[in-house]
Amino acid sequence: MGSSKIIGLCLLALVLWLGCSGPTTAAPVAPIAANSAERQVVLSSSADQKAEWSDRCLSSVQLERYDEAIADCSRAIQLDDYRPEHRLNRGIALYRTGNFAEALADYTEALVQNPDDFRGYYNRGLVQVALHRFEAAIADFDQAAALTSDPTPLTDIYDDRGLAKLMAAQPQAALQDFDQALAIDSHDIRALFNHGCACHQMGRLNDALADLNQVLALDPGHARTYLKRGVLRRSLGDQGGGVADLQQAADCAQSQGEQQLHHYILTLLNEWQTPVTTMG
Repeated sequence: MGSSKIIGLCLLALVLWLGCSGPTTAAPVAPIAANSAERQVVLSSSADQKAEWSDRCLSSVQLERYDEAIADCSRAIQLDDYRPEHRLNRGIALYRTGNFAEALADYTEALVQNPDDFRGYYNRGLVQVALHRFEAAIADFDQAAALTSDPTPLTDIYDDRGLAKLMAAQPQAALQDFDQALAIDSHDIRALFNHGCACHQMGRLNDALADLNQVLALDPGHARTYLKRGVLRRSLGDQGGGVADLQQAADCAQSQGEQQLHHYILTLLNEWQTPVTTMG
């Protein structure tokens, strides 16, 4: 889950909550065959097609075979339209393939079927962020937070509600959410990084720098943090420190195979190191 905009520099959600019905007593999921016709043959002999397609729907999403997952979950929905987890899982596959409007429809229908499931609200909130509907996203994250007391999903919810508020130009409110996430997990890198983004947006540059330093203490290879810190240090008048951070960011991005980020950093570094000429 990530944004196509590197320049924004905020860390987006990495997790969507799967729709699972709990442990199953059915036989292990059959291997996913090479093509749809072959898969149909595998399934046609099943004594319980509903359970088989349900397992396959979940398995395809977990294996990140999203095109197959859309087809498998669609078949599961045809066979059993009253299990909201099928729409939750198809929604993930649709989200991951950029079909945001269809993902939104699936999550909305899943919530009609089960309005007390925090996963539907959380996942729909992520889609709303992708569609730049930040107030709608915040409302969905509010509902998700009200429906669970489990600290693991609550950390994600606070992180992403804070991000939605930050992207809606509400940095003070965003800080409160990042603080709540950090109260659960003080090593939450995404919350620390985005807390720094919010401080930067509010002009609290030294606080932002402290947040980014904490991120790098936890993860010394975090390319985006070196990039963000380099921009911040340069704005504070530390040109040499900013350039050094960008060079470190470029090295980290390259070693991690993040080519788009690497290219962006090199372009920015070149701009900084190119003397400005004036017409006289």
